[in-house]
Amino acid sequence: MRPLSLQFRPYTWALATVEIAKRAGIPPAEVLRFDGNTPPDPPPTARPETIAEALERIQSYLHGGFPELLRAIADYNGVEPENVVLGAGADDLLMLCARSFVGPGDTLAIADEPSYPLYRVAAWVTGADVGDVEPVLTFVCRPHNPSGAMVEIPEARPLVVDEAYFEYGGETAVSLIGDGVIVVRTFSKAFGLASARVGYALADLDTAGELNERQHPAPISTLSAALALAGLEAGPPDVSATIAERERLAAALRSIGLEPLPSFTNFLLVPDEHAQERYEALLDRGFAVRPSPGALRITVHRPDANDRLLEALSALR
Repeated sequence: MRPLSLQFRPYTWALATVEIAKRAGIPPAEVLRFDGNTPPDPPPTARPETIAEALERIQSYLHGGFPELLRAIADYNGVEPENVVLGAGADDLLMLCARSFVGPGDTLAIADEPSYPLYRVAAWVTGADVGDVEPVLTFVCRPHNPSGAMVEIPEARPLVVDEAYFEYGGETAVSLIGDGVIVVRTFSKAFGLASARVGYALADLDTAGELNERQHPAPISTLSAALALAGLEAGPPDVSATIAERERLAAALRSIGLEPLPSFTNFLLVPDEHAQERYEALLDRGFAVRPSPGALRITVHRPDANDRLLEALSALR
């Protein structure tokens, strides 16, 4: 087996809900998660009837792929189906981009670090290193994870712009796909389909064609495709309530002496010199937030859940 880069560190998941429940001494259903950057509830289209037709043919391959889904994604983004590359979530497409452009001895750049940890994993598994000297590919997360900021688009090309939180921020780099830019999106965030694992990349015709040739034959399931298509047919997701609750939560955090950063996403980054200590104390109480160097990242939840977290944070001050 080819050795990995000496820089390699695997992606690490947060604690499982059952583990948090045991630690807090509560049933798993009472654990409140603020660490996944996903909506607290499934979308209205996630119903048994949405996948019923796909289930009736679950024993067979869908020969010819997903032309209806490709057309719907293209229409949603103002491009053509030939500009679209499907993947099992944004992560699959980030890995596809890395292995398509980067190889052993190359350098992959990551803008605005610290950023999404998978970017480094994507570089390392190809045998490349992460750095800024003559990179063959650059990744940027916009809006940014974990800060929530609408960062600048780097001049570097080729460039992968991870727009997982596009629907919350409203700005996109899609107009630049003819200029060496690849945009990666996901149905995991605003569309509320994280476990369905559906993502897509948008690129110019030649690049999209090359990526599709390098993608494996069936990157998503027929069940996932049906859920994604139903989500698009329902119209752009309405994130206004999430944005309003984000601002309410931010104001409430400030009222207890914390200073969340401005956010264009569905989460808030809260600088805290005692972040790890507070993270552990919250786990003891059945609350899961995401620790970041010198900060806590908090996903916007339902108002009642946010209020319970605020009470716990206030008690820890």
